[in-house]
Amino acid sequence: MKDPQYRRGLVLEYLSDEWIQEADAALRASGLRAPDGERFAVEQRVGEVVFHMVFDSNGARVRTGAAADPAVVFCQSRNTAVAIAQGDLSAEEAVLNGEVSFEGNPMALLSHRRLLTRAEDVFADVRARTDWGC
Repeated sequence: MKDPQYRRGLVLEYLSDEWIQEADAALRASGLRAPDGERFAVEQRVGEVVFHMVFDSNGARVRTGAAADPAVVFCQSRNTAVAIAQGDLSAEEAVLNGEVSFEGNPMALLSHRRLLTRAEDVFADVRARTDWGC
């Protein structure tokens, strides 16, 4: 049985359904969106867990499972994802070291870097409440 804090929603287990739901709620509430007529999706594969962020002119979401036509896909181990999320390893360094594999259009990342940076800021509260399991 989980600690009572999990049931109250104070602590979120990393990559759990509840964690993804909280990330989604934070992103939806942020008002972030892609420019009119544009759609941009980033898929994350962390061990066996797959989720994605999608931005369009209606807003932004975090969803479980694979993205339909993602611009980019990142694959990494859970330990690498935790190190990046906690600021112990930069995403760029992880890609260069081969700890994160990258598929897709690097220009899409460059053209949407401000949107992605703002999304990372939106997730600060979710990160603060995350039990990383380490």
